[in-house]
Amino acid sequence: MCAPGYYKANYRALSLRAVARARGLFRLPLAYLVTRFMKPAATGWMPQMWADLECQEQDLSERFFQATALYREAFKHAGFSELGFKKVRRFLNPGYRDNGGINYLDGSRCHFGQLIYNRLHVPPPVSRDREHIVIAFTAVFQTGTLSYTNKRKTFFEPMQHHTVVRLPSNDVADIYRRFVGDLGHRDEQPRRFPDLRALQDWFDSNATEMYERWVRQGLYVRMTDDEVAAALRRLPPPLPNQ
Repeated sequence: MCAPGYYKANYRALSLRAVARARGLFRLPLAYLVTRFMKPAATGWMPQMWADLECQEQDLSERFFQATALYREAFKHAGFSELGFKKVRRFLNPGYRDNGGINYLDGSRCHFGQLIYNRLHVPPPVSRDREHIVIAFTAVFQTGTLSYTNKRKTFFEPMQHHTVVRLPSNDVADIYRRFVGDLGHRDEQPRRFPDLRALQDWFDSNATEMYERWVRQGLYVRMTDDEVAAALRRLPPPLPNQ
């Protein structure tokens, strides 16, 4: 049985082909990638449920609001309403410097939007912080989901019944327009979330399904108490509003 807890990504379960793909994504030396990604790496708590992520506005950093200002305005113009703020707290990656996000729902209550900010420290030979802003729109159907996002490909492919279209764009309006256009070509209408509880239930079930699949495949391995304690000691001191 898959039990919630701290997990590490077991990159040895992946093929060298995945490492080669990472080299193309991040343009880092192959020797560094093999060393970095072919051994288990501390990740964080899994699965991340809605309640685990939920936070107050004041819990997010000033930089989060500076970096996402134009994006938040674009979501508003697209007809989305904020459902609340979120933040990953139980992480074990020492490269994490800052993170935060906002959940959205459109006027039809069928289009789930997410705006996610991450600031990560890339170790040598790069040795600098990098900011990433993820835009995502998701519709839920009877047998699957459709998502449009600017998030780069990850090492772990989505589940078969999840269709993910990745666009190299930071334009909220353009990504949403393409998302809506794709929905217009489908016979089935997406699920409507009549209240927040319904959306939270779907979010949690989806997170659990993905987590259990990754654990069963050996892509994530549960950490021992000693490993968790050692990883916590390696984390840098928290920044203000962190």
